[in-house]
Amino acid sequence: MTPARSEAAFEGRVADWLDVEEARDRILRAARPLPPTRVPIDETMGRALSEAIDATTTLPPWDNSAMDGYAVRGDDVRGASPDEPITLPVSAIVRAGDPRLDHFEHGTAVRIMTGAPTPVGADTVIRVEDTDGEAEPGTVRIRNDRDVGRHVRPAGQDMTAGLRLFEAGQTVSPGVIGVLTAAGLSTVPVRAVPTVAFLPTGDELRRADRYEDVRAGIGVPESNSTMLGAAARAVRAEPIDLGIAADDHDAISSKLDDAAEADVLVTIGGASMGEADLVKRVLDTYGFEQDFWRVKMRPGSPISFGWIPRGDRRQAVFGLPGNPSSAFVTFELFVRPFLLRLAGHRDVDRPRIPCVASERFTTPAALTYFQRVRLEARPDGIYAGLTGPQLSGLVRGLASADGLAVIPPETDVIEAGDPVDVLWFGNELSSAMG
Repeated sequence: MTPARSEAAFEGRVADWLDVEEARDRILRAARPLPPTRVPIDETMGRALSEAIDATTTLPPWDNSAMDGYAVRGDDVRGASPDEPITLPVSAIVRAGDPRLDHFEHGTAVRIMTGAPTPVGADTVIRVEDTDGEAEPGTVRIRNDRDVGRHVRPAGQDMTAGLRLFEAGQTVSPGVIGVLTAAGLSTVPVRAVPTVAFLPTGDELRRADRYEDVRAGIGVPESNSTMLGAAARAVRAEPIDLGIAADDHDAISSKLDDAAEADVLVTIGGASMGEADLVKRVLDTYGFEQDFWRVKMRPGSPISFGWIPRGDRRQAVFGLPGNPSSAFVTFELFVRPFLLRLAGHRDVDRPRIPCVASERFTTPAALTYFQRVRLEARPDGIYAGLTGPQLSGLVRGLASADGLAVIPPETDVIEAGDPVDVLWFGNELSSAMG
């Protein structure tokens, strides 16, 4: 059933013009992590732990060898040299995975492999290179005592039973998976992943199946939903493609109904107050509760955030501008951290790194600017240069962007050589070491 139309709320809407940080704070305070679940360890990459993980055993469980060589008591080989080698009988061979020898006589050696348990009482592993390699079977000549007291890795060097390995909210990386596996976990407690529905709006939008209209100059490429869908997947959210909604009340309403089960709805376009910008009008008919509209930033100032009642829950709604760079930047700053917080991640922000401007940056308005930049590692620091023109309707420069240069509202010019902070996307940097 189509909700009743309501124009009054839209017409009376006043722009909030929040500072960027206040807008982000409001969004993140409103995010509530999704319920916990448990998944196989090979499905955890990029997800967030829903509870703390403690070690249940000591690793390694016994002292072990850091070298291929001969386990001995240091006092038995002290003073050994090429001119005066010390000869010891070899009483056993121990490999990784063998049980530990609990009987080890003075004046003997045990041939040992890297990772194998050292015999009880052995405090030294002599590397093979400092021996004759058992030229005479059953005995070894020690030719150097430089390893006395070395190459024995103590039990528990990696972890001890009860040690806190990870706190809840830890993002799972390959290294984290390695530790979880070593700790004996085959399934892992994580948060559910959020679903996010994308709704681009506008009669002018065309996808690949109607690209002839773009070539003919009567259509505009719809690239935002695929771009932002990929960005959602990068943080392990599940994107839902609602398709393009025409500039028509009923068409938009039908798409909103299709998005009812998603955790988050992202509308793209129709974010301003134009005659054809119907999105807010239609949202109001669903009981839309606006938190804010407009942020003091560029690109992307018309962003909005709020909620739609969906039965016994509320669905978060982001209204992003339709220009590609505006949509990209507002997703990065607001939607991405919200999705990460829903998914239970403790750290939701991009690294902010100090750089040096490699060219002049200008920002004429008293807003916070986020300019797309390429980064280059040089001997004297990391340099940031613009990817090209910074108009919000351009898309090509996004492909070469390594991050967003943050220009505060009180700064209207950054000269080449001046410091500038950059929100880094984590891309590999180019280098100029000459």
